[in-house]
Amino acid sequence: MKKIAILLFLSAFAFHASAQVFSGMSEVDKSKKEGVYTFVNTQEKYARASWKAYLSKFGKVIEGKNGTYSSSDIKITGISDSPLVLVSKVSEENKKVKLFVSIATGTDEYIQTGHAKLSETSTWMEDFIKIVDLEEAVRIEENKLAELVSAQAKNSKQAERLIRELDSNARQINNLEERLKEAKIEKEKILTNQVQNKVDQKTKEEEIAAQKAAVESAKQKIK
Repeated sequence: MKKIAILLFLSAFAFHASAQVFSGMSEVDKSKKEGVYTFVNTQEKYARASWKAYLSKFGKVIEGKNGTYSSSDIKITGISDSPLVLVSKVSEENKKVKLFVSIATGTDEYIQTGHAKLSETSTWMEDFIKIVDLEEAVRIEENKLAELVSAQAKNSKQAERLIRELDSNARQINNLEERLKEAKIEKEKILTNQVQNKVDQKTKEEEIAAQKAAVESAKQKIK
């Protein structure tokens, strides 16, 4: 009997460890509810949207305040053939996103530890966890893609900027080459003018010397 009890305990422990679904109580719309809860690996806003979409597959969902979702006629195959009353809440606790679900299968009868449908409910919630994990995986890959696209856009802008800079540099070089040509032409003009200036100076010097001689000659005539 002792071995059987140990095996049963280990089986129950293994179930809860793999299911990641636990029994407990939570406050929903200022009212304490009995039920089960789990944690999802995504941001609260994504968990809320995913949970609402998941519940909508099983019946009409009423969205309340602060991440609460309820239904009075939800039908979950495997848990019950009859409509169920469900109250749930998605919230963040200690930096973890928590999903609490309270399902009534009768008057004052809620699925939790010891309930005959706990295993089916855990499986149902695990299916949701798998969906969230897959969606989160897609989101991660999309973020990576967005980062790559953003990096590529920056590279493209940098390439365009470099092309503009090269074009500007080519214009500057062209302008400098034109100015260099003009400067060379100007230099030739200056050198030509310099040669002409020397000729003009020599001519003037000769004219001045001749004029001085003429002046002296005129003075001699007066004497």
